[in-house]
Amino acid sequence: MAGISVCVSPEVGSAQKNRADSEYDIVIRGGRVLDGAGNPCVFADVAIKDGRFAKIGKVEASGKTEIDARGRYVSPGWIDMMDQSGPVLPKNGLAENKLMEGVTTAIGGEGGTPVPADKLREYWAELEKNGISLNFGTYFSETQARVAVLNYDARKPNGEELAKMKTILEAAMQNGAMGMTTALIYPPSSYATTDELIEMAKVAAKYGGIYASHMRGEGKELVQSVDELIQIAERGGLPGEVFHFKAAYSPGWGKLMKEAGRHIEAARARGVDVAADLYVYTAGGTGLEAAIPSWAHEGGKEQLLKRLADPAIRVRLKKEIRKGSPGWWSIVEASGGWKTSFW
Repeated sequence: MAGISVCVSPEVGSAQKNRADSEYDIVIRGGRVLDGAGNPCVFADVAIKDGRFAKIGKVEASGKTEIDARGRYVSPGWIDMMDQSGPVLPKNGLAENKLMEGVTTAIGGEGGTPVPADKLREYWAELEKNGISLNFGTYFSETQARVAVLNYDARKPNGEELAKMKTILEAAMQNGAMGMTTALIYPPSSYATTDELIEMAKVAAKYGGIYASHMRGEGKELVQSVDELIQIAERGGLPGEVFHFKAAYSPGWGKLMKEAGRHIEAARARGVDVAADLYVYTAGGTGLEAAIPSWAHEGGKEQLLKRLADPAIRVRLKKEIRKGSPGWWSIVEASGGWKTSFW
């Protein structure tokens, strides 16, 4: 199906004419066409018929709907690689917030599928029945399998437990998941070891899945985190994707990204299918709980609240939030302190 983003306003660029005997369904006239490959724009018309691009260039024939895009950009539909719409689409399939920004494909699952692995087929069936306005797919989070077996325990699974986790991930893949994700700065995902993730990735690989990760650290440990993702992809036997690739560590600006990029290019040169995506702004956002060291989250929310109420633990937390702690990436430390972390 054609997915296209037309940067026009209803007042200026959407004069439409309905013609019953037209050759095309839609013709977008005179826009600055971007092909999605990073090339300079070209001035061209775009004709669409039966949901597909029929012609790009000088279109002589008319369309049932004609759109004047002069002075505007026309591009392929944008892909949101880290979408969070999964739980909302069954309630509002139109997804106006996505479409009006030019997004025609959304890939969810950084935080997991909106339903458990064994309910995914029912979820797809509901979307198909009710209809949605964009293309949608989702990964399955390794954390979903981990929590189902280990709850919020900060430990390695034993052999039997790992087998159960693999069975859950396999069900997700069989029911339509696109691969496996992790969000390794957030507990309990942060409790998973590299070896655990490699073993789980092998399951996704059996079904042609992808491993995509909000990596273990985006601060001074960025390069090591990239290396971990490469190792999981290479040993797991599947493509790897870095979610929102960035260096969120002010002393490393101008250096860390270049070094991490070299590691990705080196892996690609030896045949590892690994890539990265970026967002186009210079800030990040997440929940306040991400500023609390991982060890404090063990056991879940109730245990976290108990620790936060303990004066002695609060002293330790304040110190570690400012200075960091082993095995945990401190957003506050990385960004240079509280003043630059939160507004």
